[in-house]
Amino acid sequence: MFEMSMVPQMEARVTPALLSLAHMLALSSTACLQLIERELSENPALEEAEAQDAPCERCGGPVLDGICLRCAYDLAGEPAPRHADEAVDPLLFVAAPRSLSETLIADLRASLPHSEHFLAEALVGSLDEHGFLPDGPEAVAASLGVSEGRVAAVLERLREVGPTGIAAHDVRECVLVQLDLLAAEGLTCPHAQAVVGRHLDDLAAHRYHKIARALGITPAEVREVKAFLQRYTWPYPSQPPLASPADPDRPRYRLPDVAIHAQDGAYVVEVLHAPRRILRINPLYQELARRGAALDDGERAHVQEYMARARVFLANLQQRESTLRRVSEAVVARQEAFLRYGVRHLVPMTRTEIAAEIGVHESTVSRATADKVVLLPNGMPMEFSEFFVAARGVQDVLRELIAGETRPLSDGELAALLAARGYPIARRTVAKYRERLAILPAHLR
Repeated sequence: MFEMSMVPQMEARVTPALLSLAHMLALSSTACLQLIERELSENPALEEAEAQDAPCERCGGPVLDGICLRCAYDLAGEPAPRHADEAVDPLLFVAAPRSLSETLIADLRASLPHSEHFLAEALVGSLDEHGFLPDGPEAVAASLGVSEGRVAAVLERLREVGPTGIAAHDVRECVLVQLDLLAAEGLTCPHAQAVVGRHLDDLAAHRYHKIARALGITPAEVREVKAFLQRYTWPYPSQPPLASPADPDRPRYRLPDVAIHAQDGAYVVEVLHAPRRILRINPLYQELARRGAALDDGERAHVQEYMARARVFLANLQQRESTLRRVSEAVVARQEAFLRYGVRHLVPMTRTEIAAEIGVHESTVSRATADKVVLLPNGMPMEFSEFFVAARGVQDVLRELIAGETRPLSDGELAALLAARGYPIARRTVAKYRERLAILPAHLR
């Protein structure tokens, strides 16, 4: 006869919550903000609150309902008590990532005198959902009672620090600005300026023959212009497209995810989030959950479903920030020389080494660093993945050698010079690095 028995067994299973965390961890700040907006619109148990004006006296962090969001949850993951007999549930309060408008205002505040800060806030606040300034700087100047020259100066600075085409009047002006920038970098397309400047509506309606007759070119040339615009430009500056293998050359504006600051001779990591935008469980749903026994079956199921969904979402958002911080701190500890002295002091390291150091899987580090941007102490942005490119130091030396050559040097000659400087690499490797740096071969330089 067969006998049945129960044997305890441990195994790892991929739960929906874990899949959701993995997906969220791989998102850039822009994509994460889009995910938050969608969740806020779909989940009534999740709401957005605004932090109080007075920051925390201890750490300067945002305060909501008397709770400092930084002090409520320390780096070890232990909840800090609000009072002696009360504990704070940190899942009820999670700071959202920093938005484009908050990033623009922060950058403008850092680069403008204090007297012009109110102009910066007014200009950013006047942008529509696409990043356009439809009423123009004249309307902003008139509403504030200041000269158009002051507003124009702040507007020029906004266009320098923001996405290409930000604060343009419309799509046409935005794309023309991008074409000018591409032309300055040596990337042009015949007739693109004319098509966008005079026939953008016809191009959107696929009236290629009409455009061709007006400009005296062929319909095939018009289609080439359209293909160029689709690959290298984007009509909405506040909604930058995500990277994809199909359009690696398209210029993109990236919101920084992590900032590294120099403080008292050391480097500290800050995961950037909105200073006042706080996500939390809806208090009404908290009260309904506490009185679940008094609800009917349908109401109870509704409250439980959305409360659980909101808690998982906030927990994953908090875990995303915690993982980003731990990975960043481990990287900064290894790359202090690079932060102090430059790219040639970049220490070779792998994601596997960082994963082993902080006790997570290598795929977690890969997701945490994918499509992320780090603000270095000098204020320059850098792809997080660049910390793991050991060849950046060699490429910097190669760029210096080519910039200082008196005659075009072949790849073999460059390889010999690099070996003399302590970088013994093959000629074909020099060719590969040169192509990555967009430097022409010797016979074309």
